[in-house]
Amino acid sequence: MSTLPPNAPLAALREMRLRKVARMRELGLNPFPSRACRSHYARVVIDNYEALEGTHVTVAGRLTIWRKQGGMAFGKLVDHSGLIQIVLRRDTLEPTNPANESVGFEDLSLVDVGDIVQGTGTVGRTQRGEISVICSRFEILAKAIRPLPDKWSGLKDREIILRKRYLDAISDPETKTRFEAIARIAGAVRTFLNGRGFLEFNTPIIQPQYGGGTAKPFRTHVNALGCEMYLAISHEMYLKRLIAAGYDKVYTIGRYFRNEGIDRSHHPEFSMIETMTAYENYEYNMTLVEDMFRHIASSVFGKMLFTVKGHVIDFGPPWNRASMGELVQRETGIDFWQFNSPEQANDALAGLGIMDAQESVGEALVRAFEERVESTLIQPTLVFGHPVEISPLAKPLKSDPRMAERFEIFIAGMECGDNWSEQNDPVQQLDRWRAAHDEVREAAGITHPLDYDFLETLEHGMPPTTGIGPGMERMAMIFTEQEDIYDIIFFPMMKPHISPVNRNVFGLPEAGEGPGAQPPVEAGPAEMFLTAAEFGNFLRQGILRPVSGNVEVIPYLRLWEDASPGRWVANGHYELRGFLPGSRICITGYNAVSGEPLKFSEESGKLVDLARSAIIPMIERLLPDSQCSLQKARLE
Repeated sequence: MSTLPPNAPLAALREMRLRKVARMRELGLNPFPSRACRSHYARVVIDNYEALEGTHVTVAGRLTIWRKQGGMAFGKLVDHSGLIQIVLRRDTLEPTNPANESVGFEDLSLVDVGDIVQGTGTVGRTQRGEISVICSRFEILAKAIRPLPDKWSGLKDREIILRKRYLDAISDPETKTRFEAIARIAGAVRTFLNGRGFLEFNTPIIQPQYGGGTAKPFRTHVNALGCEMYLAISHEMYLKRLIAAGYDKVYTIGRYFRNEGIDRSHHPEFSMIETMTAYENYEYNMTLVEDMFRHIASSVFGKMLFTVKGHVIDFGPPWNRASMGELVQRETGIDFWQFNSPEQANDALAGLGIMDAQESVGEALVRAFEERVESTLIQPTLVFGHPVEISPLAKPLKSDPRMAERFEIFIAGMECGDNWSEQNDPVQQLDRWRAAHDEVREAAGITHPLDYDFLETLEHGMPPTTGIGPGMERMAMIFTEQEDIYDIIFFPMMKPHISPVNRNVFGLPEAGEGPGAQPPVEAGPAEMFLTAAEFGNFLRQGILRPVSGNVEVIPYLRLWEDASPGRWVANGHYELRGFLPGSRICITGYNAVSGEPLKFSEESGKLVDLARSAIIPMIERLLPDSQCSLQKARLE
């Protein structure tokens, strides 16, 4: 029975890679040269094969698959654009040469999956017909010291995925594609607004006073000024100052920080598009926001239909528009605006099973809307007619001063943006703030401090103005069809963490207290993906031993159609059970590409045959006292 700590194989594999780094330096090769000489991206070579066949190119990227077979070696190289095969032949590959950093065939044992490499050669096809670069020169641009997750089975542990999103993006093409689309959303927003005459400004993230919204702020101390400041909960007040300065259409895509809860749809740090338009009111923004969503849908995603929380959302038709009071009355049969006192409104709430009493009729209406209506707004809907009590920065409706010139965007039951005609009467603004403000409500994040500097701006005069504020993360969730905000934030906020393997390999002390103390170890299940050669070395060196003497080999197969039309891919790995408790150890390396759809029955048969001919015999030879069993192949 093994007594090795769970991180021993990972630490040992790291040491093996470091020895390869040392060997490269002995040969005069730089394991981390400062530049590359790429001439073509992978996708360009694949898409323009007929024009490039026989020409000399240089491709560079991360090696995701690597195998040697007699006098040849094959690798799959992935770059920003896609994946391409490189082929290295003993008789045509340049020998190892420190002058140009080339690695010869005799030294290809220095190469591992995960290395950043460069191949120079001729564009052609292999005997199987796969487009490849037949390399005459091969270089290592960055030696990977740690093993990557298997490209095709990917990370499985949710904690590791969130903490090491870069590994998730490397191993899961869908993750990488999703975040590329999210990045393009911001570009589409800028194109849309710039095309309508808006100017983008940077507004402060560190602010002397928070405002423009209702939320608990993050505090910070500015040493140079010797004062407390706040991270922005909104950028609205600064955009309005720009309007007063004479810029009629302005916007920012800013970062926002609200020291409140974390759940599947809320994150303390997020992005928002905030615009301000002079000489217009909130009705102008209803059309603006509709057009902006359609522009993003068509320009970034090329479609109008999206599946959000199990609902098919159509951004094509004109959006629904309805007042909050009408929607509540339609859903509950109660017209809250008929009530003359909070007591009457609260009695109506109680009749709906909502027992938390509100301070005004308007706030009771909002509470009923949140409980009974919000989740029913599936197709894109613009809800207007908000009570002025909850809209301190908005102008009241001329036809009914109880309501504000304001609307919110709802899609798939989620609030996706808040918009209104801005209050530009400094006297009314001050009265509204004073009526809503007290220290208890401010501490709870219900109101914000009175901003006298902004009132001074209004007293100099600000034209009629309206603004929108859709959240970037909410838009990304909708357009990428995700239900958890953590799946559209590349670097989500999480508690500090040091893994056991990092504490071991970097020689870190145990967690302590005080300045500079290391965060505690939070041990989770280890995931380790090895080549068959690496696995064999671990068995020979005694780094891996079965816990009970029984080893299970479970083949997993994944089939899909590649981004290139008419190209189907099969990739497989073997999960090994019986070694380290709570750890996932896999042997990688099976892959196949075809111009015809691949069948699970055929490819799984090949995967099982490979296990019987190579993996099982190796385990039985190196662990003669263990019982090894092969399970049925599983589709992943």
